[in-house]
Amino acid sequence: MFVDNMTIFHFVVLFGVYSFAGWLIEVIYRSATQRMFINAGFLYGPFVPIYGAGAVFIMLLEYYLRDWHLAPRIIIYGFVLTLLEYLVGYFFEKIFRLKLWDYSDSRFNLHGRISFSFTLAWAILALVFMVFIHPPVLRNVLNLDTFYIKMFAFVFTAYFFTDFLSSVISLTQFRERIAYLYAEYFNLDNIEIERIIDSLRRLSGAFPHLNNYINEKINTRIKSGADAFLKSVQEKILMEIDGRRPYEDEFYEIIEDIYKHDEFKRLKDYFHHNSSIYEHVREVAYLSYRICKYLKLDYRSAARGALLHDYFFYDWRNHDEPDLHRRKFHGIEHPKIALSNATKSFTLNKIEQDIIKKHMWPLTPIPPRYKEAFIVSFADKYLSSREFVDEFKKRINKRLNRRVQSKKTDIN
Repeated sequence: MFVDNMTIFHFVVLFGVYSFAGWLIEVIYRSATQRMFINAGFLYGPFVPIYGAGAVFIMLLEYYLRDWHLAPRIIIYGFVLTLLEYLVGYFFEKIFRLKLWDYSDSRFNLHGRISFSFTLAWAILALVFMVFIHPPVLRNVLNLDTFYIKMFAFVFTAYFFTDFLSSVISLTQFRERIAYLYAEYFNLDNIEIERIIDSLRRLSGAFPHLNNYINEKINTRIKSGADAFLKSVQEKILMEIDGRRPYEDEFYEIIEDIYKHDEFKRLKDYFHHNSSIYEHVREVAYLSYRICKYLKLDYRSAARGALLHDYFFYDWRNHDEPDLHRRKFHGIEHPKIALSNATKSFTLNKIEQDIIKKHMWPLTPIPPRYKEAFIVSFADKYLSSREFVDEFKKRINKRLNRRVQSKKTDIN
């Protein structure tokens, strides 16, 4: 595990090797869980320094604890790696005010920064590292010529600090871009919104829990500000709803191929809120069309995307395979199902796809790319809430009528 004549250059080389190995582990794990390639880690390059630091700590501890029994050594190593993870998470939160990972959903976690299950994982990894990984790696490093060891150490150190500085700047800009996005969302054009969201993609992919930060700290502000902006627009449009014949002709012309499609008509068979999915999406599409037309946005894409936003064929209150497993959450899963179904029957542009994927925002963590998608999300929630309130009022009125009838019967 440790050789007395090792120099600082050997430690730098080993730090780099194990930082790269940690990057491979994280890439495989995150890419498998997210079903796409993820460049894991805080740095731009293929290194995750927390693994390299953990490996160096274990090497130093093993030098002093090598005469101890294996069991207490493994416990100590698991504890030390967990403490390292806690401290890194703590300093990132305090310095950058961002939470790169969060174990709050795991049992026996501490402040969401560490969890007992990961402590066990670190202890097992430490055992594998000591027995199988480090001995052959150390032998090969020690066999290298001193010139190459020093050259690699200098090059890696220069690269590491350059990458680290660039990544710190990137993380700072991440917060600034999100703050700018929520402050200016409805003053930006779609191209600018798309550019900002693309710039957030690397870090949000590498650290999925940053999406929770966006959702909790940012999306609610965008939503409240945009809802206030749309409220006056909504009121003006709803006031005109009785005289909507000139608009209806254009609206039905835009959606005609979807509206008359045999597959789409199947939505009549599935109950949704207090009506069918068919009726619900038609109302959402019309309101979205009117708002986008009023705001001089792409009302055609808004109408068509909104009409397909709930394009699924199952009862969301009682679902199971093959459509959606009963253990999966309909609210998060059904936009993907709707998009998959829609692409099989219709040709969709980018705005229409974004509408279907993002209509459940902020359950979907990244904000909509296009204002049209935000408006459909707003219209969907507004009409769903109104349908719920109307249904609730009907039930209350039924109960009141029953009580009145019961009292009349008692009196008679």
